[in-house]
Amino acid sequence: MPRKFKVLPNIFLLILFAALLTGCVNEVSGVVVDADGNPMAGVTVVIDGSRRVTVETDEDGNWSAPVSGKEVAITAVKDGYEFDTVVLQTEELEPVTITAKPGLTVKPAAGYYEDVVLAALTIAGDYTIYYTVDGSEPTEKSAVYSEPIIIEETTLLKAIAVNNADKTDVKELSAKYDVDLKNILKNGGFELGLDGWEGKGCDISLSEDAYSGSYSVLATNRNDTGCGPQQRLYDSIQPGKTYQVSARVKYVGDSAPDTRFFFITFQDGDSWVTAHNGPGADITKGEWGLIEGTYTPPVEIDRGDTGVFPLTFEDMRVFIETSWTAEQDPNRDLMDFYVDDVTIILLED
Repeated sequence: MPRKFKVLPNIFLLILFAALLTGCVNEVSGVVVDADGNPMAGVTVVIDGSRRVTVETDEDGNWSAPVSGKEVAITAVKDGYEFDTVVLQTEELEPVTITAKPGLTVKPAAGYYEDVVLAALTIAGDYTIYYTVDGSEPTEKSAVYSEPIIIEETTLLKAIAVNNADKTDVKELSAKYDVDLKNILKNGGFELGLDGWEGKGCDISLSEDAYSGSYSVLATNRNDTGCGPQQRLYDSIQPGKTYQVSARVKYVGDSAPDTRFFFITFQDGDSWVTAHNGPGADITKGEWGLIEGTYTPPVEIDRGDTGVFPLTFEDMRVFIETSWTAEQDPNRDLMDFYVDDVTIILLED
């Protein structure tokens, strides 16, 4: 009995101490509406307390989330809109109405990128967007925005959105993109569509199932394990140099195995004898997996009894494939797969 009385107070003190640190866990709820009071579905609501919680509004604009801490800050995010931030004390929680107002937004956000950026400007309502990429202030005489802007070097993007019914209603935006194209590959994130890519023994198509950004590439109707999305590098890969290589891969298929090994493979010209594997990795079905590692191209490929084949480095290609097997099963070896964020970066000597 004495031992029991000793333990219980200790447990109580631990619980009390944890409660003092984190605050009681409550629930906050509310609705997101537009300027006319109409509910908005699919809006991301961000609740910052002792921890961050993110939820999405339902078809009636409603949302709810657990919160902890003494105070929470609540806001919302949706392309083309801006939202005020609401701050509440957790002991005085009450339903929150967040009202959306037209706002000029850009995706992806300003920042550092090692690949081409496709900057998409958005605003809700009847506005015309004008922009500059030379750092100057945009006016109604500047370029009119109609499609995502391709940014291939460090750029200060400035834009205004002018209300077509009220010219005094002007929204402004400024975003700096620090772009360092270390990636030898062109369009490794597929944000420029399929530009630079082709199907090696397969069909490729653009997909919105992306690891990052808006797009990835989907390989279908593969003829064998060596088939997948391919890009021609020509002479941009050189012997004696070491490269950091990576790619994101996801595969699907009800009858596909739970895991499958994938390679990033290089080939000089059309013949299979000059193909050589770079980094590889086991990928789990239905999940984006990472292939990464270093690659130093050889000067020749030894195929044993078939011969030794020197590389010219004049027509180098890179492609993503499943590992080779003699007896290839369509479900086990030739499944459809997605690829995103492919990089080949020369490491400094």
